[in-house]
Amino acid sequence: MQRHDAHMPTVKACLKNGPGAVTYADLVLPDPGPGQALVRTTLSTICGSDIHIVDEFDRVTAGMPMGHEAIGIVEAVGEGVERVRVGDRIVCACLTSCGSCERCTGGDPQVCSTHGAPMNLLFGAQGEAFMLNGADHSSAVVPAGLDDRQALFVSDIMSTGFGAIERADMKAGQSVAVFAQGPVGLCVTAAARTYGAGVIFAVESIPERVAMAKKLGADHVLSPQTAADEILTLTGGRGVDVAVEALGRQETFEACCRIVRFGGTISSVGVYGASPSITIPVDGSFYHRRLVMTLCPTGPARLAHLMDIIARGRVDLTPLLTHSMPLSKVVEAYDMFRTRTDGMIKVALT
Repeated sequence: MQRHDAHMPTVKACLKNGPGAVTYADLVLPDPGPGQALVRTTLSTICGSDIHIVDEFDRVTAGMPMGHEAIGIVEAVGEGVERVRVGDRIVCACLTSCGSCERCTGGDPQVCSTHGAPMNLLFGAQGEAFMLNGADHSSAVVPAGLDDRQALFVSDIMSTGFGAIERADMKAGQSVAVFAQGPVGLCVTAAARTYGAGVIFAVESIPERVAMAKKLGADHVLSPQTAADEILTLTGGRGVDVAVEALGRQETFEACCRIVRFGGTISSVGVYGASPSITIPVDGSFYHRRLVMTLCPTGPARLAHLMDIIARGRVDLTPLLTHSMPLSKVVEAYDMFRTRTDGMIKVALT
């Protein structure tokens, strides 16, 4: 096993402390095993999925280290790790993969059958250090020209947001509606603009998110209460080419169905953690539409591709980091993120 510095057997980390609660406590990390890398965190953040995990997912029990978006320095690697080297500054995929199963080799490492999707989620990134499984296939070296804040979101929300537009097969010039402008929805809006959408309708009412949606490329930002009617009016009754559901609610899913044109695409990236099921309306909005669902695309090639988009200046998502706090304040940061205190969209945990 290679080492960079002396291994830290005990680190401080954010742990799930039961339903609705996290704590900042000691965590013992073993030496990395086969395929693993020990990563010292330099930048992390809180994701909406973290709130779902803490509040709703019983499969994740108390004591689990939290966090799945991170930039860090490789401190040690286990047996069989070849592409990742000690001392590398890497961005870690939020969903880990083995690189060799049928799904990984078929281009869907985010649903790796070896690591067991959806519980192949990276855990522990909101800590001083964490263990990365499948290190060779779940990370990429950050180019010297990008700083941590520029590269952070390729780990999850940028890849998810851009994936929503890519899997919808949006063509340049087409119209897009994005329901909800949380962090993922904002990345969808940025992706639509980056990929050359014609008109972009964003649906949001929170003032800070309305402003951010405009900053990232939305042409119209509409109130959720009237958005569907307004979109149909503004498109002459035709509807949009692509409607993206980025909230995870039945009502927004139905709104997407209603306002997408015949032959258009409903693209869902919302996390429906609070609902055991959703239903598809079978009125006129049911016929001759396409529905796609996207789980965050991952893998080294994906991470490198997104960082190249950033490096070429095609998109800048650093404005999403509206707040910065030390990792030691992570419990307070969770409370602020959950309640959107002071207009928080994303927080840089340093």
